[in-house]
Amino acid sequence: MKKLNYLLFATWFWASTIAAQGLNFPGGRGLQHLHTAWTLSKGAVTLHASTTSFYKTVLVKSQTQGTQSITFWDVQGALGLYVATSDHMELGLNQLVYQDTHQGGNGYEAPSDLSLRVKLGNYGKIQSRFRMGLLIEGRIPLGKAYNIPLEPYNSGRFEFGITGLLSYSTDLLIPEAGVNFHLNLGFWNHNDVGKFLTGAANDRISALDLTRSWVWGVGMIIPASQFDFGLEFFGRSFFVRPPVTAYSREDYIYMTPSVFLRISNRIAMSAGLDIRLTQDYDKTRYQQDGTTLPRIHPEMPSYPGWRLRVGTRIYLNKSEPKGIDRPLFTSKGREVKMDSEEAANKLTLQEQLVRERRETEIAEEELRKIREDRKKMEEMLARLRQILQYGKTLEPQKVTEKEPTEEKEKVTKKNN
Repeated sequence: MKKLNYLLFATWFWASTIAAQGLNFPGGRGLQHLHTAWTLSKGAVTLHASTTSFYKTVLVKSQTQGTQSITFWDVQGALGLYVATSDHMELGLNQLVYQDTHQGGNGYEAPSDLSLRVKLGNYGKIQSRFRMGLLIEGRIPLGKAYNIPLEPYNSGRFEFGITGLLSYSTDLLIPEAGVNFHLNLGFWNHNDVGKFLTGAANDRISALDLTRSWVWGVGMIIPASQFDFGLEFFGRSFFVRPPVTAYSREDYIYMTPSVFLRISNRIAMSAGLDIRLTQDYDKTRYQQDGTTLPRIHPEMPSYPGWRLRVGTRIYLNKSEPKGIDRPLFTSKGREVKMDSEEAANKLTLQEQLVRERRETEIAEEELRKIREDRKKMEEMLARLRQILQYGKTLEPQKVTEKEPTEEKEKVTKKNN
């Protein structure tokens, strides 16, 4: 287990130093953007529904109709299904069901790209508040549209990435019941060498090198009785930028305050607002610059200045969260009477059971370590006994070996 932990940490550190676009629509026990190092309980199945929206009204001048106001928008909808096959492995499937690129007419796609995810997580000592994990993700291009304005760069080919995960909680028994912090660091490969992005027949600009980007995110969650409040910072920076005909080839940093509401013990909802912290600058070259890429509008940014996010998480199976999962909320009629100390801690019946289970697991782990230490001590004592025994038997053997030699010397002297 120690070797596995060291291997995971080394892999996480390697991923963080080489660098994923995967900070979108996280499932399982994720936040608005960040993935946690915790996995679902073995056998748990969750369904996630997420939507994002952005609107901006600009003025457009026309020779025939004069000045008019036009609203541009960017709307997405996604569904995700996540299942834990073990205590340390979680499989995820995220489908971009709907994407409207504000182009009007047939500017929307349904469905669009599909993301496949494998998370190896929940690694760490049972007495530690830290957990480590690793996320491997691939994006399959099922939609026809790519290189979309206001969205992170998408080459339209199979893309993949790896992200290191680190989570910490002030609550050892139920991590999500305490203030928790999360760190994501990863790498994303866009696999776009030789790709022409504009779709125009006379496009002569393609990707000469693989476009690769670093993705990072830090966040925290402060839990309350029924609401959880979160704050996330995340961003992306290219160390190999896409071609100049890419709509989104700039680095960005966002801040996302969010709130999570536990409606029942199986349903939770979330809402967040992405706020861009980086300046509005544009490194793309358009038709007026000699390329074949049309520009939407001079006042439209490369990335939205804000974006609203709304999501829902549903536990599909009847089994309640086990292990270190925090119950979403106790359903009506299932609250229990608590004494003053328990009421002050605002524990539900499920949380008490989980705490008791975790305390038992920790006690068993400590007992196992004591037994292992005792076994090691017994082995060391046995070795010491062998060394001492060998030392005692060594001296008589040397004496008996010398006696024949001395007798031979005496016989030789007499003969002489």
